Amino acid sequence: MIRCVIIDDEFLARERLKKLLEDHQEFELVGEAKNGSLGIELIQNKAPNLVFLDIQMPDLGGFDVINQLNKIPYIVFTTAYNQYALQAFEVHALDYLLKPFDEERLASSLELVKERLSSDKTSKLAEQMKSLLQSYEAPTGQYRSNFLIKEKGFEIEVPVDDVIYFEAQGNYVKLFTERRDYLFRIAMNILETELSPDHFLRIHRTYVLNKNWISKQTYQGNNEFKFLLKNGIEVCSSRSFKKHITERTAHH
Repeated sequence: MIRCVIIDDEFLARERLKKLLEDHQEFELVGEAKNGSLGIELIQNKAPNLVFLDIQMPDLGGFDVINQLNKIPYIVFTTAYNQYALQAFEVHALDYLLKPFDEERLASSLELVKERLSSDKTSKLAEQMKSLLQSYEAPTGQYRSNFLIKEKGFEIEVPVDDVIYFEAQGNYVKLFTERRDYLFRIAMNILETELSPDHFLRIHRTYVLNKNWISKQTYQGNNEFKFLLKNGIEVCSSRSFKKHITERTAHH
């Protein structure tokens, strides 16, 4: 039996996938979760062989879920957004189902899963996935010290302290330094875990600021702050980050 779980915030999507799985006797559904946090618990408790994982969920997205697992099962991403396809395969998802997928598409994905599980490459693939994820994680207890930017066949090293602020742009983050800006391929949520909270502050889904470059912080009312950076740039925080900002700047 191949034990599987479904992690998806849409109730109807979960129900539909459950119904389609009923026709495949070798696959046993051992649980479902409606968000990423519950999904992580579910994977840890049930140790499934296979996870059907939605990429975009309100709390933790699919990539965040993978990033927090010690042991990574086989992953089949389910999503309505195909711009994530490339990133999904970069973390070695086994397959990628674009919603709304039909019975036939799911069947071919399950065949792929069976083939992989029956081969002896299972542990090797798990290791590969983990090593690929290293590029998405900071080493334990250590924060990132630099970025290696690949540009026109060259590698440019940008020390993390040189970055005045970071701005999310899709699957990339833009690094703004005094001299110029750079694009680096990483999800903002993952980057945030790689930056020292003593030196960097997330103020918005889109922005992380280098605290050394903040020259003035003003409370605007309505749970929003305005930050003036030493290079003259002004950035406003979003309301949902008020508590985070207050906690992280209280001692400054």
